[in-house]
Amino acid sequence: MSSANMFSVYGRMTALPGRRDELIALLHEGFRAGGDDGGLLTYSINTAPEDPDTIWLTQLWTDKEAHDATTRSEAVATVTQRLPPLLAKRPEGSYGHAVYVHGRTTA
Repeated sequence: MSSANMFSVYGRMTALPGRRDELIALLHEGFRAGGDDGGLLTYSINTAPEDPDTIWLTQLWTDKEAHDATTRSEAVATVTQRLPPLLAKRPEGSYGHAVYVHGRTTA
């Protein structure tokens, strides 16, 4: 598989104090709701040692179209609507294209 069109998502979410584990569980539920056929290659939920309420989320998709189709699905949208009550502030993040994935470059 070429990495030329791979689409990446990086996000940071801050849970309300004491709600981090609930947020992690809900993010995992969202991952499962997306199914296995949607083009998601890697999905990583990470905690920040210096801030117990912060979650870092990393995703790698086959392409942007796969990301958009999955995240706009009814199953994922249903889970996503349950996130705001667990958050201390608006999520932050960015999108990109992979330039290096397991020994492959896009150039």
